[in-house]
Amino acid sequence: MSGVAGPSSNVMHGASEVVSSGPTTSQIKTHPVVLTTRTQYVIPTEKYMIPATWRRFHLSQLINKVLALPQPVPFDFVVNGEMLRASLGDWCLAKGIEEEETLEIEYIESVLPPERVSSMPHPDWVSSISCERKGYLLTGSYDSTVRLYNDGQQLLHTIGGHSGPVSSVCFIPPANAGTSDSNQALIATASYDTTARIVSVPLSLPNPDDMDPPYPKPLTSLCLHTSAVSSIAANASGRTLLTGGWDTFVGVWSTEIPETDEVDEVVFPTFDADRKKRRKIGKKDPNGPVRKAPQTVLKSHTNRVSSVRWSPMGKVEENVAYSCGWDFTVRCWDVEAGVCTTTLTVAEKAMLDLAVTSNGKMIATANGDRTISLFQVGNPAPPTQLPHTSPVTAISAHPKSPHHIVSGCMDGTVRIWDLRSTTGAVESFTALGDQQKAEESKGKAKSKVLSLDWSRGNLIGCAGELGVDVWKVNIGN
Repeated sequence: MSGVAGPSSNVMHGASEVVSSGPTTSQIKTHPVVLTTRTQYVIPTEKYMIPATWRRFHLSQLINKVLALPQPVPFDFVVNGEMLRASLGDWCLAKGIEEEETLEIEYIESVLPPERVSSMPHPDWVSSISCERKGYLLTGSYDSTVRLYNDGQQLLHTIGGHSGPVSSVCFIPPANAGTSDSNQALIATASYDTTARIVSVPLSLPNPDDMDPPYPKPLTSLCLHTSAVSSIAANASGRTLLTGGWDTFVGVWSTEIPETDEVDEVVFPTFDADRKKRRKIGKKDPNGPVRKAPQTVLKSHTNRVSSVRWSPMGKVEENVAYSCGWDFTVRCWDVEAGVCTTTLTVAEKAMLDLAVTSNGKMIATANGDRTISLFQVGNPAPPTQLPHTSPVTAISAHPKSPHHIVSGCMDGTVRIWDLRSTTGAVESFTALGDQQKAEESKGKAKSKVLSLDWSRGNLIGCAGELGVDVWKVNIGN
């Protein structure tokens, strides 16, 4: 018998090639293994006798040779919820697995090392990034402005209007968002100045020959919050927005633009150290945004709301939303009914950001105590904790794969996780941002990560202290 027992001569031949360069098979202990996969690269699910000395590379080489793949495809291997990082024999020894006990090992496509493809310097910290709209990138900054770039790194527009740091930005999907013009986009912005806005933005530079070129136009101001608005999110249909604020409220808003103000004269605090100073919005600017009232106010949090998200399931769960905050909770909402349906709690963990996997089954929170908490939707069991070396400030889920999330930390490290194995990140990189600023800091300052967006499957947008990076990431099919 050759080093691997397989169900066909092709498998036997491929396996024998893999082990031919090593010691003779009589010198090697073997272990019975069943190899399974949910990828397109399927081999017969029979029992194989795998040499105990084999590691990930050898198993990956076996799959490639059995399938005779024209281009090598690297694989990782998950055993009992852990990535195989040692030899099969060492892993079995550490886990107390007997030599004759059959192991079921799932093989998955490896995440290839991320590649930095672009960088966009900013004059101040970048607190939010959105890559949702193909071909464009939207950022919100501590200098109170929003910036729109195209994929060629060209700055198309710098959008003012806020009087405090911009905390959150998003594109409003165009299908039913009140505009059919492919040359225009609707965006939503939120700020520490207590306001949120809907703005119409041209998707190109102004034409110098145009007598009346289009420019960004604020359409409506969302009037509810009495403290910083920390997060804003649009649902898949583009009809509804969520806002979350430090006043503990979650606002639900239609994206329809009213013809007249729905809210009377309001008084907001300024973003100023002197909290006694207040600015009054009274006289109506004929060219300014109309004031809009919320459809519903969701009340359940007892401390600051840090992040709001819609269910990624679209029409299947179009009224399902999530929020997290400094009260150590994740709240699950029925937006149509205006009620909190589930509360998930972890003691003494201020939650700074929130992501939901693409199948809607897992909720991940970025926590200030250097962990990620992984909750299973509908399961009251305590969450799994993923340790980090620094407070976790940002988190985002892959738009299609239900297994992958990305996290960012105050120390500048970005980690990619495969949730089928939570013992460690599968890849990591350091947010670089503006290289000139990084060099000027002489290594004394860390490039804090403040926001991540993985809404385009092959690109991760990374924003923080030193500007914006875009990284190309390949997780396979």
